[in-house]
Amino acid sequence: MIGLLILTHGELAKGYLSAAELISGKAENIDSLGLFHETSIETFRENVAEKIVELDQGEGVLVFCDIFGASPYNVTAQNYHQLKGRVAYRSVTGVNLPMVIEAICSRENMSLAELAQHVQDTGKEGIKELFETMERKEQG
Repeated sequence: MIGLLILTHGELAKGYLSAAELISGKAENIDSLGLFHETSIETFRENVAEKIVELDQGEGVLVFCDIFGASPYNVTAQNYHQLKGRVAYRSVTGVNLPMVIEAICSRENMSLAELAQHVQDTGKEGIKELFETMERKEQG
């Protein structure tokens, strides 16, 4: 089973995990880490590397990050050379709740690369504006 790790600033990662499990049920092999003011970047980077290794069960780990180019993303990138050859992992930024739920539900039926692409598509497709959606339904 592909491992899942959610990385964000503050408590957001924990919130995504809590909300996803509320909707899809208790999930295995998934965790979250938040970056806080009192945590050094080096400590956070080490914690992320340890968590990626811990979550790998042989099929890799999909790491969700909140913001492209921000600290959770950067430490994930920094860990690449340390983990290369030990753990296959992919990282997708712009995490949202539909992406996490879809990853939980689809990770046993896809490769790591397929899952990374699938959750990106899910995230993009889930962004809608209420009234535009209603108007399209009325017209079509």
